Amino acid sequence: MTSGPAAASAAAAVLAAAAASGVQRLWFNSGSELTSFQEANAQARHHGRPTPELITCPHEHVALTAAMGETMVTGRPAMTAAHADLGLLHHGGAIHNAMWGDHPIMIMSGYPPTRAEARTSPVFWKQQRWDQGSIVRQYVKWDYKLSALDDAGLVVARGLQVALAPRPGPVYLAMPEEVGRHPVPADGPTPSAQRLGIPRLGPGDPDVVSEVARRLTTARRPVVVTDRVGVNPQAVALLADLADTLGVQVRASRYRMNLPDDNPWHTTDPLDQFDVIVVLDHPVPWMPAVERPRDDAWIGWVGPDPIESRVPLYELRADARTTADPAAFLAAVLAEVGSAGPGDADSIRRRRQHPPAARARRATDGGAAASGVPTPALIAAALDRHLRPDDLLTWEVFDTATVSRTKPGTLFEKGGSSLGWSVAAATGASIAAGGAHAVAVTGDGSYLFGSPDSCLWLQQQCDAPVVTVVVNNGGYRTGTTTLAAHYPGGLAVTEPTVLGGHLTPSPDFAAHARSQGCYGERVVAAADLAAALDRARTAVERDRVPAVLDVWVPEHLTGSMDPGRRARTPADEGNTDG
Repeated sequence: MTSGPAAASAAAAVLAAAAASGVQRLWFNSGSELTSFQEANAQARHHGRPTPELITCPHEHVALTAAMGETMVTGRPAMTAAHADLGLLHHGGAIHNAMWGDHPIMIMSGYPPTRAEARTSPVFWKQQRWDQGSIVRQYVKWDYKLSALDDAGLVVARGLQVALAPRPGPVYLAMPEEVGRHPVPADGPTPSAQRLGIPRLGPGDPDVVSEVARRLTTARRPVVVTDRVGVNPQAVALLADLADTLGVQVRASRYRMNLPDDNPWHTTDPLDQFDVIVVLDHPVPWMPAVERPRDDAWIGWVGPDPIESRVPLYELRADARTTADPAAFLAAVLAEVGSAGPGDADSIRRRRQHPPAARARRATDGGAAASGVPTPALIAAALDRHLRPDDLLTWEVFDTATVSRTKPGTLFEKGGSSLGWSVAAATGASIAAGGAHAVAVTGDGSYLFGSPDSCLWLQQQCDAPVVTVVVNNGGYRTGTTTLAAHYPGGLAVTEPTVLGGHLTPSPDFAAHARSQGCYGERVVAAADLAAALDRARTAVERDRVPAVLDVWVPEHLTGSMDPGRRARTPADEGNTDG
């Protein structure tokens, strides 16, 4: 706990404890019961007391997603505030992503006054819920409703302690209007999550460490399957060391940059080709309906939650499981290998002589870009050539395997399955990284999900403009290609415009961006992609305005690129520079 003058209200105590626990930003949505936070923040700044920066967000979904972007970059906890039950509901699918993305965020929402003299609006009756925390309880690690009898700072410290404990994740705090303005004692220390103690995982069960080390050194063909090693740059380096030392192949997702893309030990081969499989912090390393390991393969499972207790039904098998920090576990395995000698030296030597030769991460366009229309593959190729090592990339629309990333902390995917994440996450990441150049890749449907007006406003307000690439295929894959797969002879897919799937006519995202004072450009030719990305970078870096590239790719099912079908604007509009 840190000494210093305490705030004069419960809201001030909440902010003081949050700041003491490492919270740097409160992503704030207005509400009549949240005004105590605004005053407490202003008072703290006026008196020079630590308090999170209050960032105004025009939409709750954007606020929570931007907070995720912040935690991705900083590794520190974040905080949001939303208006009553309806503001909490506005977080929507972002709550799902916060859980599956392992983001230590304190989600707060107000609660209407219940004293008769304070109930001056009809909505104060309508906003009462029997159990407001039940709205998010399946998606958070801890929830609490603050009362005037509670030590508000201690409650916040406890909530953030739970949020930061492995596996990290969101927590929820309900803040009644009367409690926020309730006076608290003006002396005493400020509680913090760190003072309560944040547990740290170690390398795991020593017997499992030894067994994994032995198996990796004696296997014919071992593989590490990982999703979340890239959260910790130290773990990335250790995984690369393990792969290079023992000739172990790595099948890594694109949730993060888990292994530098120029490392030769990447593989995409099916799991039934491996005799030893080490699952290292991966929630779904394989899908039994699609592929299965060999029956005689040895499987070790390692991570903060090696049984994936968040999932009600989990049928994936393992011969050994241990709770461990991935970096500590990798270091322990390498130490075990080093102290025990080379193990099966001949086997290791043979493996090291033959890294996966078929791997081809770098994107090529095969000459199609000169005359073709944009496709996801061509967009990836253009991004691969355009991005610099330090650029931040968030994505939620196509596989980025051919977009080379070699630096930890520069590739981000949401972890969950709720669309509308990429742009707001890039915004929060850029803000937290001091305005670092960020590129968000998203689909047209997911761009609409993400409240683009709010995202563009927030980027301008915080001087953190982002390049957004909208891969515009005129609809939703689930409502078109998935529909056709489920009902190949059905009537729905025979209609010129598939109801429930196509977004026809397509919104003019470039014009929308320009109407917000941003740079907007439509790209309909693959040959124009590189120059368009350069112009967008110039707009962001030189002019400090957000940039939106509306890149048309062939429409789902029909393959249409016809402006007369897809656009609201005349067919001869063509490309439009901002």
